[in-house]
Order: sequence, then structure tokens, then C-alpha cells
Amino acid sequence: MSFIRRFAAALAALAILAAPAAAKDLHRGNMAEPDTLDPAKWFTTYESEILRDLFNGLLQVDGEGKAIPGAAESWTVSDDGLTLTFKLRADGKWSDGAPVTAEDFLLGFRRAFDPKTASAYANFGYVIVNAREVVEGKAAVEDLGVRAIDPLTLEVKLNEPSQTILWLFAGYPCFFPTPAHALAANGDSWVQPGKMVSNGPYRLTEWVPQDHITLERNANYFDAADVKIDKVFYYPTDDDPSAVKRFRAGELDMNLRFPPSMYPVLKRDMPNETRTDPATWIGYIVFNLSDPRFADARVRRALSLAIDRETIVKRVLNNGELPAWSIVPPGTDNFTSSGAGDFSAMPMASRQAEARRLLEEAGYGPANPLRFAFQHRIGEANKRVALAVVDMWKSVGVQATLEANEVKIHYAKLREKTFEVADGGFSAPPDAEYFIYLLRTDSTEVNFGGWSNAGYDRLSAEANRERDLKKRGELYAAAEKIALDDTAMIPVYVPVNRALVQNWVTGYQGNPVGYHPSRWLDITR
Repeated sequence: MSFIRRFAAALAALAILAAPAAAKDLHRGNMAEPDTLDPAKWFTTYESEILRDLFNGLLQVDGEGKAIPGAAESWTVSDDGLTLTFKLRADGKWSDGAPVTAEDFLLGFRRAFDPKTASAYANFGYVIVNAREVVEGKAAVEDLGVRAIDPLTLEVKLNEPSQTILWLFAGYPCFFPTPAHALAANGDSWVQPGKMVSNGPYRLTEWVPQDHITLERNANYFDAADVKIDKVFYYPTDDDPSAVKRFRAGELDMNLRFPPSMYPVLKRDMPNETRTDPATWIGYIVFNLSDPRFADARVRRALSLAIDRETIVKRVLNNGELPAWSIVPPGTDNFTSSGAGDFSAMPMASRQAEARRLLEEAGYGPANPLRFAFQHRIGEANKRVALAVVDMWKSVGVQATLEANEVKIHYAKLREKTFEVADGGFSAPPDAEYFIYLLRTDSTEVNFGGWSNAGYDRLSAEANRERDLKKRGELYAAAEKIALDDTAMIPVYVPVNRALVQNWVTGYQGNPVGYHPSRWLDITR
């Protein structure tokens, strides 16, 4: 090699060494288009994943789905369990450099419970002093049991001890802070790109509706040096087969769903990239109890009897799902279901015969079949299950027609109670309190059918207060049995978390709640 060539090669090598590291971009499928990026107004998974990238609550969720210190570096709990005191990080900043203060958290809490905001999950925080009264308009937001003691100290007062409140502060965006200065300057439009400031590992830079959302690394995040991904792109991928094609083409680095029918092929072709993990989810069917047909418990039980759950999980889905005989998923901490389906061991022929008998007793039969619309969410898994369920109902003389809707439209109809019978899905940490909450009378946002039972509510409230974990689990189990005996809803199957993750994405860890903040991921090609 000549001197000139050696010199040129040396210069090239030096240029490579001197060049800045290539930016790391993460392209994520998000299943559906978010409705909002206002933490106080969050409702679905398709919003919460993005919001956990943008914001830190008092606590944050780690890669294993566990709650760890977030905007608060420490906290104490009083001996009676009724007072929580959080110390915020002195170096906590919003993405525009302004300090994160206890007043910002106070504002976030007040917005969550303010009836003008109508936060969907405010009910989960009713354990906070005066929270229920604020939501119901019986007390002012200033009466909420949360106060800023000083700029870096926040106090939360509870009506009763809670086993779940800390996890809520980490994972549920409605308990995240609101930047007081951004809200004052921009009003409700503070959540738009160019106006939003956030205190999490990323900041919002772009939102092109039905196309993509772009987040960039927040240089003012307290742990910015350990955030590996520079940009995160979220895409609405409600068309599952198309999302798989985009993943195969390398356009997506990860997508937290794939069609269950494709599992064998994907596992064969991409064994390392195809992930399934146990989930604390419940897939269920709910009735609108304001409809006299479904106010009749005999009708509800007949429809439940007719569903062959084993066939659904083994032949319709076949990704490792489990049949659901209880409202609380199996594997939930400190809980053993006492209901577990009193007909789970009955042969299907016997169950079908009993379903026909109950329907006939309720006034339905060949000359007067029970007819209704069954609404389901789009997505292949939901469609396959819905088709199978309608066919199973047909075997006992029920005529149900299918109606598919985009996820946000589907849940809007459920919340507005403009449905007859519908499917639903609910994911939460592995604690019975969250799932029992689905049917409480005061759970106005997710108790879609409007089922109500005073005994259920009493046992649920008693369990929430109980600090002995064994007794607490027994109380929840007793409440669950009341709902199962009355067929308050139909548990159908326990899903698995299905995900496609490229081999170059590192830091991904399967966890029951299916939370995967970009903060803990990296790209290593």
C-alpha cells in the first residue's frame, strides 16, 4: 500500500472514531390511534404506553412491570397506613427546564378528580380522602386529601390503608403531574406538540393523526444519561396482518400484538422474535342490564353455559391462553377463586340442554328466539372469538348478529351504554382489587353493564381496607362468587401477551402487565 493510500485509510479510521454515535430510533406498533395524550383523560392501553414514555409519576414502571422510584426519590407511610409522604427529586425538571414541583403533582391529582375532567379511572383513587366527594360534586377540588407541604414534598391522605395505591401512582397516567405553567399558558391545548412539556424520559415532538407520533429523548430528564433510545415512533397498527408484514419488512422494531392464527408460522420462521408471556388479563362478555332481556339472570346464565371455553383457547386461539371461569385471573397474588365456574366440569351437551331450558323458562324458544347484536373490538383475535361465540349461541337457539368497531369507538359505546351485548378486555397488575373493581357499583366508567349488588360492594370495600393479605384475598373471593353466581358478566378466556420484537431490540422483558416503557430498551445492531 502506498503512503498516500495508507494516509487516506488512517484519516478514514480517525473520521469514524471522531464521528458521533448514530442516533437510535425505535419504531413501535401501538395497535390503535390514541384519543388523547392528556394524562388526566387517558382511558386505553394505546394511550398509556405513550404517556409512560412522556411522564413520570411519583413512581415509575420498570422493565419487569414493577413500581420503582420515579419523580419521587423516596416516600414514607405512617404507622396507620393513612398518610403517604413523598420527597421529590431536587433535580426533577420538565422538558423545558422548569423544575417539577409538588404543586405540579397537586394539580395533576386535582385534575384527575375534577368532574369537569371526567378522568376514567378516578374511581381507583377513591381511597384518597374526599376523592369520591370531589368527583360527585359534593366537595371542592381543594378539599382533596393531597397537599404540597413544600416545593419538593407531597402528602397524600387516605381513608383507609391501600395495598395498591403505590402501583397506581406508577402505572396509571391519571395520577401523573400536570405542568402548571404549560396549562396556564395554553389551556387544554398544552398537550399538543410544540406546547406539551413532560417530565419523563421523552418529550412529544410530532403527532400526525392516523400515521405516527414522534417522541424525542428528554435532555432534562433526571436520568437522561441512561436513556438509550433517541427517538420513539408510535404507529397505529390496528390491522394485525399488516402490522406483521411491516415487522417482517423491518419497518417496525416491535409490535405488542399479532394474530393468534399466525403464531405457529411466526414461531417457526421467527422463533426468537415471537414472544408470548402469561398475562394478568381477562377477556369477557358484558350485558347491558338496562335491557330487560339481560336483566334476567336466567338469560345471562344460559349464554354463559353455551360458551365452550376450552374450544376457544385450544382451537380458536391456541397461543397458550387459558379458559376463564373466574373474574380474577389465575396466578393473581394472594388470591384463590372460590367460584371457578360451577358448571366447568359439565359436558357441553348437558350445558347446552340446561341453557335451552333456562331460555325457554325466560320465554324464548324456536318460535321466539332470543335475538341481539353482539359488538366486538376489531382485531383478528377478537373477531375469531366473537365468531366462535355466536356459533355456540346458535347451537342453543340464540340468534346474535356481529358488529365490529374500532377500539375507541367500541369502548365509547360501552361507556355510553349504547350496546346490547359486547366483548371487553381488562389488564391490570396481579392484584384482585383491580379485577373486583370491574363490577363495583361505583365503578361507573368500567362497569359497562351497570350490574350492582350491595353485598358485592360491601365485601369489596372491606377487602380494600384489610391489611392481612390472606383475609383480604378471602373477602375478594367471596365478592367474586356473588358476581359469578349471578352471571354479572361472562369470563371467557385469559389471554397471553403476544409480541413481535426484533432481535436488535434489547432490554425487552416479558411481564404480566405487558408494560414495556421505551426507557428500558436499547437498539444493538
